[in-house]
Amino acid sequence: MFIFLGKLITPLILPLGVALCLWLAALVLVWVGRPRIGRHALYAGIATVVLASNSLVADALLGALEDDYGALTPETAPKADAIVVLGGMSAPPLPPRETVDVGDAFDRLLHGMHLFRAERASHLVLSGGVIPWLAGSSQPEALRMSALARDYGIPENAIVLEDSSRNTHESAVYCARLLHERGWRKVLLVTSASHMPRTMACFRMQWNGEIVAAPTDIQVVERPYHVARLLPDAQALLATGRAIKEYVGLAAYWLRGWI
Repeated sequence: MFIFLGKLITPLILPLGVALCLWLAALVLVWVGRPRIGRHALYAGIATVVLASNSLVADALLGALEDDYGALTPETAPKADAIVVLGGMSAPPLPPRETVDVGDAFDRLLHGMHLFRAERASHLVLSGGVIPWLAGSSQPEALRMSALARDYGIPENAIVLEDSSRNTHESAVYCARLLHERGWRKVLLVTSASHMPRTMACFRMQWNGEIVAAPTDIQVVERPYHVARLLPDAQALLATGRAIKEYVGLAAYWLRGWI
């Protein structure tokens, strides 16, 4: 039920969802004879989109999450028993798509494979289940990740699958069981930099081994200031939504006792 509600509510807490709710409220207020308050709701919705689509706002929100853990290169990362890579990077090959589709978070698998090739660990744990009604497929993401990893030359006997988790909390629960069963005591944990604070908190709650954060998919980078950054930008709107989703996720997980 928590997962269903989370997927249902998430679009409404993102900037466009908030703006839409405000605009609907404005229509209702005008209809019931409260046009002045309705105008305020309309302007608030516009302000929400304008602010959320500003790259300076997006960088501030997302950067605060990404700064928690420093990046590790394959050369500077310590050796471990396994490299755990979280999903959330691919979509199933639904018609007319012939192959697995990957998104920006594919950096997670790429970074995990780079760490593996640098001999930082002898096993690659790929974590990701499926929510069939949401994905439109019953294929766990871990299987898609495994197919991609083998395409990139990772040997099958080095890949370990955790294909039951449907969110970050479950990924930590099921991975902790797997790590305990195999007697592993140290892992490199790979996920997007903005997702790492919640992921590390979840894994520390479930497993008492040594966890080394190896963030990737870093979005906020050093770049010169330009006046164009003050203009509304669709990518900034996405980044703001991504940050808000993580902050809300941290709060929800804390309330549930998962972190």
